[in-house]
Amino acid sequence: MEVTIYSKSITSFKRKKFFKRLKEQLSTKRLIFTVTTGRSGTAYLSKIFSLVPNISAFHEPEPNFVDVMRLALEKPELAVKFWVLEKLPFIAKTPHNVYCETSHLFCKGFFYPLIDLGFLPELIILRREKRKVAKSLFELNTIPGKTSLALLYYLKPDDKGVFLPIKDWQKLHDYQLCYWYCLEIEKRMEVFKKEVLKRHGKVYDIEFSQILCFNGVMSLIKSMNLLPYSNFEGFVEILNQEIGKKVNEKKEEKVRKLEKELSTSQIEELEKEVENLVNYSGYK
Repeated sequence: MEVTIYSKSITSFKRKKFFKRLKEQLSTKRLIFTVTTGRSGTAYLSKIFSLVPNISAFHEPEPNFVDVMRLALEKPELAVKFWVLEKLPFIAKTPHNVYCETSHLFCKGFFYPLIDLGFLPELIILRREKRKVAKSLFELNTIPGKTSLALLYYLKPDDKGVFLPIKDWQKLHDYQLCYWYCLEIEKRMEVFKKEVLKRHGKVYDIEFSQILCFNGVMSLIKSMNLLPYSNFEGFVEILNQEIGKKVNEKKEEKVRKLEKELSTSQIEELEKEVENLVNYSGYK
């Protein structure tokens, strides 16, 4: 039933004149989004991109994916509606021909609707060590499936469409839920990357540590063909001033300490248990 509603929604919007005009307006724009866990430098990355001339760069702008993410996971036609009536019109009004949004919410129910509407985004696969991300989520008490903020921003093991579902996930330790989330996003990186590449799109794969150094950022910008040749020296000077500056650190919000609750061997054991439950085979 839901698939039929989703398909009808896609077909219906594609036939409408305003959608055809919208698609024409966006035909000259590059749409760039990230596939990442969050707690991985997304706010920092958007700040770096905002320094590049002729790019409209955002982290989590309004209209915000978070406003419909949870509902859209249950009813994907709502993600279609959000794209057509809110997000794409917003993007069309941005002043530059490159639109980059680094929100980690994009990969949670919004990738396939955008593809099915006829748009092929460029993807930045932004990776950070799984244990570091899981530790950050745990210490902020942002536990997937349990705490209120996590329910807004993060996936849980019984959400529709997850690649790594787990039965009776409520029995898992809080840290295991954080670690499971990292594995789920890693799987999405793998799947979405293949989807874009098979359509001859562009994917940029980068580690969190690389965007913290000048050479790493320059390498990414070069590979994306975003270098501002008209003001190269000025850009380099500004970039040097901003490289490595912390954004959205959230130290004051940490309410738990992983090392006080679990030993290193316990952490490793909990991680291994989750990996076995989902038949984890590593990032490809």
